[in-house]
Amino acid sequence: MNQVVQEAKRAAQELDPVICSCFKVKASTIRMAINTGGAASCEEVRELTDASSGCGACACRVERLLAGFPAQCGPCALCPACGHISKLCQCQCA
Repeated sequence: MNQVVQEAKRAAQELDPVICSCFKVKASTIRMAINTGGAASCEEVRELTDASSGCGACACRVERLLAGFPAQCGPCALCPACGHISKLCQCQCA
């Protein structure tokens, strides 16, 4: 694969990252569930997209999208769900 194609794929992944690895749910799908489907909680996002219904590791990222933040938190960003530094975040979508 040539370098231009690889860079284009990498850019696309940064703009629309996979949030839920278990079910391959992208950020755009979750945003659509929020904006079009009316999802206002992690449970409602889960019902519409299956995100966070597998291992639960993506719950913090789903909560960030619900709060209007970028999905990917930096190592020093605060989680909007639990308020802990994301590296120490242990919140769960219940």
